[in-house]
Amino acid sequence: MALSAPCSLSAIDGQSEMISMQPKGKVLLFSYAFPPMQVQMTPAVFKPMAAIAHLGYQVDVVCADSFSPHLPLDNSLLPYAEQTFSDIYRLNPPKGLVGFLKGRSNVLSRVPDLMAVLHKSAYQHLMDLDLSQYEAVMTWSPFHSINPVMVRVKKARGNVKWIAQFSDPWAGNPLETNIIKKAWNNWREPQTVNAADFIVHCSRYSLDLMLRNHPEGIRSKTDVLPHVFNEVLYPQRPKFKNNRVVLRYLGVLFGRRSPEPLFQALKKLLDRRKDLSGALQVELVGSVPAEMLNTLAALSLPKGTVTTFPSVSYIQSLALMYDADVLLLIEADVRQNLFLPSKLSDYIGANTPIVGLVPPGASEDALKGLGSWYAKPTDIEGIARAVENAVDHVMKRPSSPWCNEEYRQTMNGKQVGSRYIEIIKGLA
Repeated sequence: MALSAPCSLSAIDGQSEMISMQPKGKVLLFSYAFPPMQVQMTPAVFKPMAAIAHLGYQVDVVCADSFSPHLPLDNSLLPYAEQTFSDIYRLNPPKGLVGFLKGRSNVLSRVPDLMAVLHKSAYQHLMDLDLSQYEAVMTWSPFHSINPVMVRVKKARGNVKWIAQFSDPWAGNPLETNIIKKAWNNWREPQTVNAADFIVHCSRYSLDLMLRNHPEGIRSKTDVLPHVFNEVLYPQRPKFKNNRVVLRYLGVLFGRRSPEPLFQALKKLLDRRKDLSGALQVELVGSVPAEMLNTLAALSLPKGTVTTFPSVSYIQSLALMYDADVLLLIEADVRQNLFLPSKLSDYIGANTPIVGLVPPGASEDALKGLGSWYAKPTDIEGIARAVENAVDHVMKRPSSPWCNEEYRQTMNGKQVGSRYIEIIKGLA
């Protein structure tokens, strides 16, 4: 597979001219996840904050340095970061015995996450800054260990305005199984909820989960804002024309997030639509366990229907989303999904038709609002119909709209960035 070239920086340069003008205001982004750290949260933080910068704000950054070998790196966003953000300060664990012990201990350095070792360094750096110059400090979680730092800062400097953003639920997260981390989360969450001046979630489900054990009045200082896409990160060229209809999934598959329902649905679809045999190409980009590719359903598909490729950089992933004919969103078969994945906003930004294998919850709501095709992971016939309808759209009506464009634009960084700015101004 020939990977598409990263987007040209010419579009980004135009944005930079806007940023270099006299800023409308100043905010401090305090997030451990930031380029070049390659974690799921990095683009989720980067995109809306870049949008705020493009709307005329100066955004300074305090983030984690690349101090841990457990955190992979991706340099593809660095040129954009250097042109978009102002001062960027990178934190490292403190030196000395305490820092050494925390860094070496699998318990002390991982409760609640790998960034816990930065607590002292982060607090000292923030206290050394003139925080009065910022209209607000904005934190992003996970990593949840960032929140106790701001709780301490708020105790010392009560006039600092703090906006705490949560992409995942915190205490009560059904995916958390570690008893020690659960206890830490239950202890720390109330402190954060009380100290923060405003709380933002990406899903109403995760917000409701957080607020169920807090006074109802807390809701007045909360809002739900989706993950965003940033148009200038995609290729600034016509989409690539594929020889076959390319259905592409990008991301890691594991456990209950399995392609098996897709394979079963494709077998059912190809059995009744002989005209599609040889016309479809399924590409799985990212880590896939070998056993998932050797099931009866997978092996029953025509040879060459499914191909796999290794993970790519974030910017390359956007190009692959842009050039696909259909994007596949494969989620775990759970009772309800509390999360709105940042990847879905990237899919939507690519303006490529989407087929979702999603349980009830945040992603299903988004695909429903979008007017896209989706079915539950257990509904094999429903998945087959969803794929068939999307493929027919691509083959027979490629120039007609595939989604509700007005809803799609609700995830545009410009719109969501404006809403963040309204929150910032509301705290003044």
